[in-house]
Amino acid sequence: MAGKAIPDNLRRYLLASSLTVPHVEAILLLRHDPQTSWSAQALASRLYLPDRRARQLLDELVEMRIAASADAQQFAYRPQNAELASLLDLLAAAYASQLVEVTRLIHTAASPAAEQFAEAFRFRKDD
Repeated sequence: MAGKAIPDNLRRYLLASSLTVPHVEAILLLRHDPQTSWSAQALASRLYLPDRRARQLLDELVEMRIAASADAQQFAYRPQNAELASLLDLLAAAYASQLVEVTRLIHTAASPAAEQFAEAFRFRKDD
């Protein structure tokens, strides 16, 4: 992926999702070993975050259907479907080879103008 543009489908996903850099870092940790379950405390120690923030990230990843929790204390990488898993694979590759571009895109998506643009691409349960 070095020297290439961020794929359009990944670019759209990053603009339409509410991912932050801590979300991406959490996704990459969970994705690295999908058989491992993570507690908020374990994630917090790896990401240098307070336990409360790590728990919030894990809960948000469950809402985004990137992670799952069997007992509300342990979380594992479980993308909802193959399409999402493929996007997250692209994200991992892009983050490893194009860190600056990906983080700029994430921060751009957080801007008010990008938020309005991304709203058109959000999927809702009631749609």
